[in-house]
Amino acid sequence: MLGVWFSLVMAAAADTGFLVRAVRSYRADPGQSPGQTHVTAFLQIPADLPRAGAAGEASLALSVRILDSAGAALYSQSWQRRTSVPSPRGDADRLDLIRFTLGAGRYRLEATVVDSVSGRRLDSSAQIEGYGAPPSASDLMISPWLRPVASVDTIPQPGEFRRGGLIVAIAPEVVVGGATASVAYLLETYAGTATDGRLTLAFLDRGGTERKRVGPTALKVAAGIGLLTGQLEIGNLEAGSYRLRATVEVGGVATLREAPFVVDPAVANAPAALPDETYFGALGAGALDQAFAPLSVIAKPDELAGWPARGSEEEKRTFLAAFWRGRDPTPQTTGNERRAQFYAGVGYANAFYGDARRRLTGWQTDRGRIFLREGLPPQVLRREQRGTVPGYEVWRYFDPVSRFYVFADRGPLGGTILVRSNDGREPAERRWQEILTPAGVKEVVAFLGRAVLGPN
Repeated sequence: MLGVWFSLVMAAAADTGFLVRAVRSYRADPGQSPGQTHVTAFLQIPADLPRAGAAGEASLALSVRILDSAGAALYSQSWQRRTSVPSPRGDADRLDLIRFTLGAGRYRLEATVVDSVSGRRLDSSAQIEGYGAPPSASDLMISPWLRPVASVDTIPQPGEFRRGGLIVAIAPEVVVGGATASVAYLLETYAGTATDGRLTLAFLDRGGTERKRVGPTALKVAAGIGLLTGQLEIGNLEAGSYRLRATVEVGGVATLREAPFVVDPAVANAPAALPDETYFGALGAGALDQAFAPLSVIAKPDELAGWPARGSEEEKRTFLAAFWRGRDPTPQTTGNERRAQFYAGVGYANAFYGDARRRLTGWQTDRGRIFLREGLPPQVLRREQRGTVPGYEVWRYFDPVSRFYVFADRGPLGGTILVRSNDGREPAERRWQEILTPAGVKEVVAFLGRAVLGPN
């Protein structure tokens, strides 16, 4: 079953503005044939529903029910959401999710939200089909962004949820915009044995015309449950409704999964809409120096030679504005998406790739540097330390050419460093196999292929 229940979800949501979206995955269960259908249901409350009480507080009562094909209630849950108006955490205060498990068959998810101040009630529903046979892949889950779990993540923040080693934005309706926006995707595969496969990703417009394609890309399909994840930039897609189609080919059989999203330039973040002069005009001396420092990751030395290190604030603002003006992907517009993306990336790198042991901020580390230059990797292999095998990560990119980066945790004094890459700009670590140990090297070869063993 592909795509049918998506249309039912969106039709129900369009009547009330209360969005419900369900995504299915599969787990084998020896005691229950053909296994269990795991469902994650995302809820989005309309912005105009909450009404503030006398003290500015808002309270929303949510409830969900799962009905079988005969209309009998199998499961129900109710909970309260309290916040204020306007929402202090923006859209995050209007997002929620629930998880539940179903057997084979057809079901209906009914959701209700009631504003306690006005008494206004909204209803929405979604049709869900429990797997009647083990599928080859889960439903396609998409989101505006995802990121790896970091040491600062004690629990997911409002508007987020955890999926294994990832933090993902809750997004019943995925809306992205701006020249550097992307759509994140997650897809589980289910295979009896480890095997080779191929993944193709494509953006389709409302009429079904393919607007962008990535792949087919060779991949290793894990035995049991495998996870395919990454992000695709939307590029020059104009405003409108689209679908992301993922095609997984295993053993000559192609499995298609799709999910809808919307492109709306109005959602581009505010800094992107500011002219470079205005953006840097608001920064003081220290912030200007901090804005200049990470440019060494993306610029050649001669481009930075004119930096007025001992100059005035105005001279520094002029330099930075000129630097970014030359990198503006849309000079015909007021803002600069590339600048906004870069400094948002610096903040991301500093939050998740910093190395306190070596007193390095995130963008100064190997992972932070590669992230700023290449973006989030479409494929990642992560392993925790096991015995003598150190913790390590493998980042893999495909566009415009195939590139990989292997990072290993060198312990309390060494930090997580780049030890192997086919990127000629990166230094070679001749002891990389010794660092990873034979067991680690074997896993990396299984992920990347034997080409990783060749000379740089």
